[in-house]
Amino acid sequence: MTDILLSLVMKSLTRAQLESRKAKAVWFTRDVRGDSNRADEIEAESLEDYAQQRKIALINTSKRRHAIMAKTPTKADLQQQIDDLQDENQDLQDQLDAVADIVAPADDEEDDEYDPDFDDSTGDEDQD
Repeated sequence: MTDILLSLVMKSLTRAQLESRKAKAVWFTRDVRGDSNRADEIEAESLEDYAQQRKIALINTSKRRHAIMAKTPTKADLQQQIDDLQDENQDLQDQLDAVADIVAPADDEEDDEYDPDFDDSTGDEDQD
């Protein structure tokens, strides 16, 4: 129970953040306080021991990084998705063409309409 409460109170840092904090502690102890012996002790501690003494929870970010990478689609996945979308687009285009044929069917009567560019003269004109 106390471990659970302690973990709620503890600050959580990634390995990189904790390494940076430890390096700053070594620098501060050596250069500001002038205690090179204690600075050497801090530097010699493992990262896990340093975190435990400072009541800092070390976050394991590698699991999250691998989970994200596993979700990245492969080239084959992307190519399959492209093929599927092209097939779907063709199906939709076919449906649009069918609707267009219903709305504006090819009308044979249009051929009988007056065409101003059509010359129907045969050269035989009747003159009275």
